[in-house]
Formats: sequence, C-alpha cells, structure tokens
Amino acid sequence: MAAISVAEGTSGSAELSIARFRVSEVAFAGERRLPRHEHPYGCVAVIVDGVVEKRFAHLRSVAVTGTVVTMPPEEPHEDLFGRDGARIVVVEVADGVEAVSCFRDRHATLLSLQIARELARRDAFTPLAVEGLALELLAAAARGPAPPGGQPWLETARELLHEGFRDPPSAGAIAAQVGVHPAHLARAFRARYGESLGGYARRLRLEWAAEQLVRTDLPLAWLACHAGFVDQSHFTRAFRRHFGVAPGRYRAAHR
Repeated sequence: MAAISVAEGTSGSAELSIARFRVSEVAFAGERRLPRHEHPYGCVAVIVDGVVEKRFAHLRSVAVTGTVVTMPPEEPHEDLFGRDGARIVVVEVADGVEAVSCFRDRHATLLSLQIARELARRDAFTPLAVEGLALELLAAAARGPAPPGGQPWLETARELLHEGFRDPPSAGAIAAQVGVHPAHLARAFRARYGESLGGYARRLRLEWAAEQLVRTDLPLAWLACHAGFVDQSHFTRAFRRHFGVAPGRYRAAHR
C-alpha cells in the first residue's frame, strides 16, 4: 500500500510548512481515482469546492463542498473525485488527529477559505496568519462530530440545524424528530456544542453570509434577506457583533 503526500496526484497546489503544520490547498481533476493509500501525517481536510467520495475501512462518505474530513496518520483509504474535481484545503499534523470522521461545518469552511487566500497572496505575515487559522481549524474539527458511543441523536439534531439554518426548525420540532424531550435536547446540545440551539443556528446564518461575502459579489441586502434577517440593518448589527467588523469591511479584507 502506498504512502503518499497530500499534494501527489493533484492538478495544482499551494503549500506552506509552519511550526508543527503543513498547510496546503490542492486541486484534483474531475473523475480522478486515487487507489488505496495512506498519509504519513494526520489530516484535517475541508472540501471548499467540488465532490469527493472517501472510502475508509469502516466508513464511506460523499464529501461535498463544506465537508470536513479527518483521518489519523497511516489510515488506508481511497478517493473518487466527482465530474468537476475538487479543491481541498488540508492541514497535516503529526499528532492530534485520532479518528476518521466526515461532517459538514460552515465555520471550518470559512477558515479554509481564509487559509486559501493567505496561501495565494503571501506577505511577511502569512506564516503567522496561517498558523493561527490552522489551529482554529483543528479545534473546529475536534469539536465537530459527536463522539463514538455517545448520543448519536445529538449529531442528528446538529445536522437538522445545518440543513435548515436559514429558517431553523423549532426546538420542539427537532426534539420530535430525534425522539427526546425539548428540555433534554436543549441541555444536552449546550453541553456538547457549547451553544444554545438558537445561538448555534444564528452563528450558522452569519457564517454562511460571511462565506458568500468572500465567494461572491451578492449585495448585502440580498444576503441579509437570504440569511434570514429582518433587514440589512439587523444583519449588519449581528454580523458586527459576531465578527467584529461590518459586512462591507469584512468583504474588502477577505477579497
């Protein structure tokens, strides 16, 4: 079985080694297949564009845009890329990644887009910025999926919020779908993810809007409406509280 680096077999890559990390943005051609292989280091990979099917010994998952994939060192797997290929931001680290997982996380996607920007437009502060973003990405990955043997319905509740974050279902509706009492859901969700259901959904909406600010030229009024805010003024206030800057300044800083 081959042990390959992340950048092997790609159609393009940008890479930076800093401190204990190797951070890269890699692009894979459409319909490419990487036969069973492993990587010498642990990986946290975020699909920032495209689709890839990941095949591990005990897990098979179709990772679409916004999916986080984690794997420990020397974990055998295959990769099958979609018709249009995929663009992936990868953080490799010798330790700290202990399990295979695939899950969606908008905050991790936003961090990965910032990493890609730093790798593309380097200056004297890029190593410091990338190191900080890589640490944040590892933390986001560690907090992401519910632990094995824990409460799988919590991850289901979390997925329901991700699927309907722009018009989130009520706590009662989520509780009914996962089969627990709303009060128990609220307590367990806060204990596991460190936020209330409403706070988590609000953060998803803001992170979605921030991602659109980086990726697109959509007007702020349109983003406010489609992120579920009453108006642009309400959106701007919420965005500034969460990110520390107004949406317009955020877009200018990340483009």
